[in-house]
Parts: sequence; C-alpha cells; structure tokens
Amino acid sequence: MPTLQLQLFGDFRLAYNDDLVTAVNQARLQSLLAYLVLHRDAPQARQRLAFLFWPDSSEAQARANLRQLLYRLQRVLPAADHFLQLDAKTVQWRSGAAFTLDVAEFQRYLVHAEEATRKADATTARTALQAAVAYYQGDLLAGCCDEWVLFERERWRETFLKALERLVLLAEA
Repeated sequence: MPTLQLQLFGDFRLAYNDDLVTAVNQARLQSLLAYLVLHRDAPQARQRLAFLFWPDSSEAQARANLRQLLYRLQRVLPAADHFLQLDAKTVQWRSGAAFTLDVAEFQRYLVHAEEATRKADATTARTALQAAVAYYQGDLLAGCCDEWVLFERERWRETFLKALERLVLLAEA
C-alpha cells in the first residue's frame, strides 16, 4: 500500500513511497497540509480555514483563496483523494489514510515512555524518550510564519524540552 511520509519538525519534508515530493513547495500549501494532518481527528469547516489562513481578507476573498489552495493541493499531493476528503462545507484528512507523521511518532514514543515510567521500567522509558527526541528535528514548521502554527510550535517545543529533562534525569539515575 502506498504511503505518505510527512516531516513537520524542522524543515518540511514530504515523500510518497520514499520518493521526495518537491511540488508541495509553497509555504502556504505546506501550512495547509500540516494543519489538516495535525487536526485530522475532525472535519475542518471551510469557513474557519478561510478565516484562519486569510484573517485580513474579506470572507469572499478568503473563501476563494482557500478554494484555489485546495485545488493546488489536490493537484500536487500524490494520490490526493486517498488522503483528503473534501465537500462543500468541510475539509478533512481521511481517517485510515496510509501515512507516517514525525509529530505522531514523537507523541507515540512519549506515551510509551510515560507508560514505562508508571510501571517503573526506567530502561524502556529511557529508550522511548531517546526515540522521541530523535524525531524532533527542530521547531514545528520552522519556515512557516502563519499565526496558527505559533501556539503549536511553542507547545511542541515545550514538550520536547520536558522530554529532554526526563531523559537527563533517567541518564543521571
């Protein structure tokens, strides 16, 4: 089954079946793709997306901008219909889509470390924290200046720093 690999920590990177996808090269396109995948658990209202990405535009202009951006995304994202679900009112990352996401892997290893800590398994906790830290290649969407990403970036940075602190404490023990 074809898979999409997304890297949002540090420099944006997108690969499909291990081939680098360079067509998603505009910051706004990368930002929209990142937003959709990070908020994949719920459909996103087009009206909200339009306001979020173009807060200083009129509603009509913001909606037109979103339509154009979604059209471009559908054209440059390999097998876009496997990953994006669009209707007149919402946009959503398809549940069950075959993809990997560094942010999700980072989070998964942190959960694994927390479970190991609760079981007093320091070795497994340390290994999981090391794996989590390895996924963090820099700030979330480091090249993105969209307002929505600022909170997310800070939240993930703080999470990373706490993971490093826990890892240092385990190494000292």
